[in-house]
Amino acid sequence: MTYFLFTFINVIFPIFIIIMAGALINTIFRIDIKSFTKLQFYLLMPVMLFVKVYESELSGTVISVAATAVVLVILVINLLSRFIAKIRGYSKSESSVFINSSTYFNAGNFSLPITQLLFNDPTALSIQAIILMVHNLTFFTLGIFTAGTGNRSPKDAFIYLFKMPLLYFMGLAAVMRSNGIQIPDPIMDPLLIISDGYMSIALLTLGAQLSETKFTLTNRRIYLSSFIRLLVSPVIAYLIVSAMGLQGIMARVLVIALGAPTAVNVVLSSIELDNEPEFASQAVFTSTILSMVTINLVIMAAFALIPA
Repeated sequence: MTYFLFTFINVIFPIFIIIMAGALINTIFRIDIKSFTKLQFYLLMPVMLFVKVYESELSGTVISVAATAVVLVILVINLLSRFIAKIRGYSKSESSVFINSSTYFNAGNFSLPITQLLFNDPTALSIQAIILMVHNLTFFTLGIFTAGTGNRSPKDAFIYLFKMPLLYFMGLAAVMRSNGIQIPDPIMDPLLIISDGYMSIALLTLGAQLSETKFTLTNRRIYLSSFIRLLVSPVIAYLIVSAMGLQGIMARVLVIALGAPTAVNVVLSSIELDNEPEFASQAVFTSTILSMVTINLVIMAAFALIPA
């Protein structure tokens, strides 16, 4: 009960306040959701990722181990979701959203505050930063390609992928960081301001999209994707970190982070690509609601099963 109240009051409730604000604003004024989405894809997210990569101060060993674990979990969940979508006979567009909603998790405005509140440790936050960067890198490559194939040919989806500015921004940040290139304050300050605005705009956009979404309680795809995202994913994460011999803070942070609900970016990519946005919105909303219970189970299991 303590974990439940802790997570709900400090993480879930603040997130839903912003989501509800977006829904309310859209109900009153009917904002242009497409324009908000483009603002995020072509400015806010690239700048946010640039700042995260540029400011990262982590050893190569920690980065490689944590990144390997995250990539392995993402690939296993991705393949499992593809297999399930195929045997259940989902359409091309349904499959692409099902795969992404099961695979990609809220590594930023959900996992990050949980890590901060649970551990209050610089090492834990550094590991979470790696998870966030690796997650975003895989989403904006494999995830965007998957979303693009929902209503595009693989060739067109591949071309669209390279039109996204995110990869170039992250690459530039990595080059500047590795070469010790300092960004002057008059340039860095506005980048930081833009970066800080990403999460609020993302959640407001999600709320606006949810206000226009027709929910179907009998849609089994939603519950199946939520089950994979919230319960199967952390179990696979636990098995992988155990097989890699990881323990302590790193293992616990990885398992807990990978039990987060579906990423907001799944909705944003579906809106931008006009690919089952209602399905994506329902997946994010449902998994976030259910995570009020499941994340507490994951936290308790991580602390009980993983040695300190």
